[in-house]
Amino acid sequence: MTCPNCHAENSRERLYCKECSHILESRTELWLRLEELQTPADRDALNLVRSTGILPHIVNQLLVKPRERKLRELISSQGTPLSHFPSLEALVQECAYAICLETLPAVYVITMVGPPNAFTFGSDDTPVIVVDRRLIEVMRASELRALVGHEMGHIKSGHMLYHSLAQTLAEGVEVSVSLMGFNIVSMPMQLALLAWQREFEFSADRAALVASGSSLHVVSMFARLTGTSHIFIEENTSLLNEVAKLFRTHPHLSERARAVFEFSKTEEYANIVKKIAYRTTFRLALAPTCRFCGSAKPIEATFCPACGKSQI
Repeated sequence: MTCPNCHAENSRERLYCKECSHILESRTELWLRLEELQTPADRDALNLVRSTGILPHIVNQLLVKPRERKLRELISSQGTPLSHFPSLEALVQECAYAICLETLPAVYVITMVGPPNAFTFGSDDTPVIVVDRRLIEVMRASELRALVGHEMGHIKSGHMLYHSLAQTLAEGVEVSVSLMGFNIVSMPMQLALLAWQREFEFSADRAALVASGSSLHVVSMFARLTGTSHIFIEENTSLLNEVAKLFRTHPHLSERARAVFEFSKTEEYANIVKKIAYRTTFRLALAPTCRFCGSAKPIEATFCPACGKSQI
């Protein structure tokens, strides 16, 4: 597979270029669009925050960027690159492919202080996902897909600048310092950011659903992160009733799980699933080798010259 971005040669099983991390598939009408994932509340709140103008960008340069540089240095020195975890690397590529990220984000594995978690930081152009090593050890592959998909949902949705700023505010960093006599971030702006931070999780949760393929996997991922004691919820049980019991001490998680479950039953989600299936089929068909016998074939051939099997 030749990368359309840097023209490096990649092995057939890769979905993203090993050199530049660009997706190896050309953009088509089957690509997942942002509006198919983003909740209306997230979109409206984000537009409101963006309407405040240049001030968030000033705060980003003065306060957020310096903190992120230190964090990036810490992660790169103490974290383990994704390449050291082949199975996780494949899973990360599959999640990014499902939600149609154009570029694979940098992913590091590190043992954090405190409860195990995962988070995303950086800019829209250079995002970094950090996953606690303990989660890799205890989570099922389906739960990891939901976890990684959620973090990638923030990247897909263009949350990074305002997410970093809201996180800075939430952590109590003083941003109301004066700059040429003006407050960098006014109180209404701070309130808008913190209110939006609640809404954007719902869009990221939809990405978790798309990446993992089931609302049950998303709920199970939530339970792992909170350390909630649970038994696996079977497909034929009443998920919403189980969620209410599971997260009775985490009402916001219960609300998010309910929203994921309801979205999974919509026609919009069914169309997303169809798109992913079609893209996967075409990717396998338009390959230089037969997906059944492995013989070389013209890329445009829909039937293998050697074994005669259809590639679609």
